[in-house]
Amino acid sequence: MYAKKPVVRIFDFIIVVMMGSLLAAMVLNSCSEIEDTVTYKVNEPVYMSYSDLRTPPPVQTAQAITSPGKICLYGDYIFINELNKGFHIIDNANPSSPQPVGFVDLPGNIDLAIKDNLLFADSYVDLVWFDITQPTQPAAVGRLEQAFPDALPSSDNHYPTMGVDFSKGVVVGWEVKTITEKRFRDTNCPECLYQNDGATYGSTGGSSGVATMTGSMARFAVHGDYLYAVTNFMLKVFAISGNAVTPGGEQYLSWNTETIFAYGQKLFLGTTSGLLIYDIANPAVPEHLSSLNHVLGCDPVVVQGDYAYVTIRGGNACGQNLSLLDVVDVSNPAQPRLKVSYGMQSPYGLGIDGDMLFVCDEGLKIFDASDPLQIGARQLKHFTGINGFDVIPYNNILMLIGSDGLYQYDYADVQDIKQISVLHITRNNRR
Repeated sequence: MYAKKPVVRIFDFIIVVMMGSLLAAMVLNSCSEIEDTVTYKVNEPVYMSYSDLRTPPPVQTAQAITSPGKICLYGDYIFINELNKGFHIIDNANPSSPQPVGFVDLPGNIDLAIKDNLLFADSYVDLVWFDITQPTQPAAVGRLEQAFPDALPSSDNHYPTMGVDFSKGVVVGWEVKTITEKRFRDTNCPECLYQNDGATYGSTGGSSGVATMTGSMARFAVHGDYLYAVTNFMLKVFAISGNAVTPGGEQYLSWNTETIFAYGQKLFLGTTSGLLIYDIANPAVPEHLSSLNHVLGCDPVVVQGDYAYVTIRGGNACGQNLSLLDVVDVSNPAQPRLKVSYGMQSPYGLGIDGDMLFVCDEGLKIFDASDPLQIGARQLKHFTGINGFDVIPYNNILMLIGSDGLYQYDYADVQDIKQISVLHITRNNRR
C-alpha cells in the first residue's frame, strides 16, 4: 500500500506538466498580444449652458445671409433659416425686389414650420414658437424644453465622438482632438478590435452617429392642430392649442428618416432607404400604412393627387452614386407602386404646383407634370449656374433658396418662365 504512493504522485505530476504545457501552447497559439501606440482623432463636444440657450431670442436688424437652410412662406414674407443661428425675415410683397427686414437670433435653429400666426423652430434640444402676427417682429410665446433630447449638431468630418454629457449643457459643436494611447492587439486575430480598459474601438473613420443631415428638406410638418417632426429614427407628435404646445406620442422609425411631407390625411416620410407612409386620420396617433424601398440615397418627397415625387441623391454620405427622380403611384397609400425612374445628377429639394414640377438639380429643372409618367421627356426649362437646394412654388412664383442666393421665378406663362430677382448670399462651400 505504501509502496504505491510514490508511483501515484509521479503519475499525477506528469499529467499536470503535460496539461500545463498544452494549455500554454494553446494560449500562445491563440492569443499573442502586442502592445501598440495608436494615434487617432475624435470629435469632442463643445457645450453651451442651458441658461444661455434659453435666453429670450431678440429680433435684430437685417443681417447678411451666409448659410441658408429651410424656407417658409407667410403671406408677403419669407422666413429663411440661417443654419444653427436663427432665421431671417424677408419682405416679399414685391417678388421682383425682396427686402431683408430682420433677423431672429436662435441658437441651434435648423427647421421652421408655420401654422396660422405661429412659427415653430427648433433650438438644439428645445422647440420654440413665435407669434408672427406682425411678421417683422416675431414674439417668442413658448418653449418646450428637451423636445428633441438627442439632438446633436452635424459634423464636417467622420471622426467618432467622445462621450456626450448633457448635464454640462447643450452640445453646440465639435472640436477635433488627437489622442495617442497604448492598446493591445492579438497577432493571430487581425480582424479583432483594439481593446483598452475594457472598451472596444472601431475605425476612426467610421460614423459616430452624429446627425449629419442639415439643409434643404423639411423635418417639420403641420397638419390641423398638430406639429410632426422627424429626427432620424423617431416620429414626434406635438399638439397645438392656441399658443400652447404639448408633447404627444412618438414612434420609432425603422429607417433613417430625413424629411416629412403632409398631404391630405397622410404623412410621407423620406428616408435613406425608401418612402414611409403614415395615416393621420387620428392625428394624435399616426398609423404606419406602408413602406416602399429604393436605392440608398438622400431623398425629399412631395405629393400631388395620386402621385408622389421622390428625388434620390447618391454620393457623399448619402449612399451609392446613383441619383434619380422616382414617380410613385400612391392612389392606394397602403400599396405604393414605383411607376418610373428618371436619372438625375445630384438632386436636392423639389416642389409641385399644378402641372409643373420643380427640381433642384444642377441648378433648377422645370418639368411638365401633366402626365407624371412622361416627365423625363418633358423638361420645360433648365436654369444653370445656381446651387439650389430648396423650393416653394406658390401663386405662379417659385422661390428657390441656394448657397448663393434667394432666386425667384415667374412661371405664369409656361412658354416664358423667367427669373425676376435674386437676393445674393455669400457662398460658403458647405455642401
